[in-house]
Amino acid sequence: MQRWDSVTIVGVGLIGASIGLALRERELAQAVVGVGRRTSTLRTARQRGAVTSTTTDVTRGVRDSQLIVVCTPVESIATFVLEAAANCPAGSIITDAGSTKFEIVRTVDAGLKNGSRHAAFVGSHPMAGREKTGPAHAQADLFEGRVAVVTPSKQSSAEAVNQVEQFWELLGSKVVRMSPQDH
Repeated sequence: MQRWDSVTIVGVGLIGASIGLALRERELAQAVVGVGRRTSTLRTARQRGAVTSTTTDVTRGVRDSQLIVVCTPVESIATFVLEAAANCPAGSIITDAGSTKFEIVRTVDAGLKNGSRHAAFVGSHPMAGREKTGPAHAQADLFEGRVAVVTPSKQSSAEAVNQVEQFWELLGSKVVRMSPQDH
């Protein structure tokens, strides 16, 4: 079973904090770093046990992580992925939890092709949620039995795709692979 020394979650709202709780409950990560804009949200995520440390600085938050999951609003995902890719250790895997994929994958692939390629990006979308938002409402079992769509691009390595699929499976999801265009 895959285990990570350090996982970073950028955006610790409902989805991000639920990922953190699931990782911690299943003992899949030694450290879970939460990155966010609001210290109050980060504090709640830490108090809930979703993360082991927090920061408002993406560069600092990803510097030691093997896996990075971006759970921000869709319009900011590509920006955060590219920032994380430029500052994480070589060989890191980055995925996201955005509900749309084509534009995110297109922007990230172009950015990674033109910049340094420290990390591999494979898009994904867990089909999970609740009517309430924020880390206060996070659940470790939010992804159990839910579909997680993984959307590799032509730039995605087979190894990176397999790791992202395994990540969602370890959180209890049923993985479906789909192109970013079809998603």
